[in-house]
Amino acid sequence: MPANSTFTPQYALIFRLAIGLVFGLGLAWLTDKPGAARMENWHPETWRIAATSTLGLGAFIFWAGAGAMRRLSLAVWGVVALALIAFISWSHAAGDASYAAFFSQSSFLIYPFLFIAHELVSSGDQARKIIAPYPTYFDEAWKRGVQLALAILFTALFWAILWLGAALLGFIGFNWLRDLLSESYFGWPMTGLAFAAAVHLGDVQPKLMAGFRALVLGVLSWLLPVITLIGVVFAASLCVSGLEPLWKTKAATASLLAACVALVLLINAAYQQGDEERPVHVIIKWSARLACGLMLVFSALAAFSLGLRIQQYGLTPERVLAGVGVIIALAYGASYTVAALWPKGRWLNLLEPINIGLAFIKAALLLAVLTPVANPNRLSVESQVARVQSGKVTTDRFDWQLLRFNTGAYGRDALKKLTTSGKTGAIRDAALTASRLKDDDRYASAAVDVTQKKADPKQFTVVFPQGAAMPEGFFAQAYGPYVLPDCATEKTATPSCSAAFIDMSRDGQPEMLILDDFEATVFVRDQNGWHKTGTLNLSPDQARDFKAGKLKPQTPEFDDLKVGDAPPLRLWVERSK
Repeated sequence: MPANSTFTPQYALIFRLAIGLVFGLGLAWLTDKPGAARMENWHPETWRIAATSTLGLGAFIFWAGAGAMRRLSLAVWGVVALALIAFISWSHAAGDASYAAFFSQSSFLIYPFLFIAHELVSSGDQARKIIAPYPTYFDEAWKRGVQLALAILFTALFWAILWLGAALLGFIGFNWLRDLLSESYFGWPMTGLAFAAAVHLGDVQPKLMAGFRALVLGVLSWLLPVITLIGVVFAASLCVSGLEPLWKTKAATASLLAACVALVLLINAAYQQGDEERPVHVIIKWSARLACGLMLVFSALAAFSLGLRIQQYGLTPERVLAGVGVIIALAYGASYTVAALWPKGRWLNLLEPINIGLAFIKAALLLAVLTPVANPNRLSVESQVARVQSGKVTTDRFDWQLLRFNTGAYGRDALKKLTTSGKTGAIRDAALTASRLKDDDRYASAAVDVTQKKADPKQFTVVFPQGAAMPEGFFAQAYGPYVLPDCATEKTATPSCSAAFIDMSRDGQPEMLILDDFEATVFVRDQNGWHKTGTLNLSPDQARDFKAGKLKPQTPEFDDLKVGDAPPLRLWVERSK
């Protein structure tokens, strides 16, 4: 075998199984409690977490490359990939005590980065070029995606069968298999071997993989007209309703970006390698063109939505990650729209160079976000510190918990600096208080958020009884965190809170119900003012009737039953059919 040739199927299987076994044993040693303790005696906890991520994520690089790349190229790329994973994991774990090896929000983008980067390197190696022909990228990316999905399914079924066998043996008093499955030194190597075998099966069964991929692409391509029709109806509805209902969902950016991801996936499933290799139905062709334009509309709306939030509240790690998604979505939307309108050449033929170029751009952008170059925590801290230092936000309304708990070492370092370099005494005192919070206070919102808020009279409409008005005392009073519904303090063009006054306690004094979306907050009044007493969850139909004033108190058919000192029991009446 030449020194730099690809593996034969036999050697590829041996190599993959060896990687699964060795990496599995390494993960067992790192995650097993005795092994973890020994590791901590030698190195800080950060290195153990980084090593776990490196072995777990790096294994697939070798598994996937063994069937396609030359051996020397795979060795070089494997070392580079392991070094990148180790550096990314270490840089995140060093500054975030809550960082998890495989499931951490701060490094979630490492999954798409590794997939994209590997396919660029693998396809280039197969074509012996830096930039491979588009069919190579297409075949490799879709094959690897399907292969990964099937390998995960195979491994899950493998473990399901093992645990089923353990349960059956346990029924007759034999628990040795259950105990064995719980051992790290058995579980991790067996998972590695199963995953390696599943990946190899995808390589040695090309007809099966090609048939399954064709089925997936065919199904997805015919879903494109469906989502395009829904998208057109949605866009047309926005022209009638305006953007206010979209903003009120409080998930506009995420929903729009999810729609963009779906459109990119379905457009490429419909296009595949153009209309020369196979006939494409005219419905799919026109749906793809419309979908390209819809993606530009959705990405622009997502950018506008995110821009409003950043302008109001500054950057957070979540908004930085959303910003990455918005940039990528805008790039796809603009370039795909150009491809849809391009008058020359075959149907959407510009998608091929666009997809290749955007793949390189995405890999570079994701790498920047995963490293200190554009670390979301760092960018968020710089944005928030600038806001409080400039006076754009007062210390009592500033999110000190974000710096203390949610931005890792960057936030903690910024708090230390603000204790001495804050522009005002209030900033220095608040930073000192926040820096002294213990880790146990991480989820104790009251320890940080003590902001008193007042309701905005412009945001209320009284729907019941007709002609009633909101009491002035309700607006004069300040309320603690999480008392007022969100609609009471948001600034919107039209009133977003619907209020009703109903005597629900039968004491002669009406309670006030404030509806925000599908949740009604109930307030009662005593000599000390208004107090929140509970909430009611409404269905969409009930919320619509609430806003129309179709309300009345209803005495329960059966009283609650008090048994001892326990809370009263409510009888749910069953009606015979």
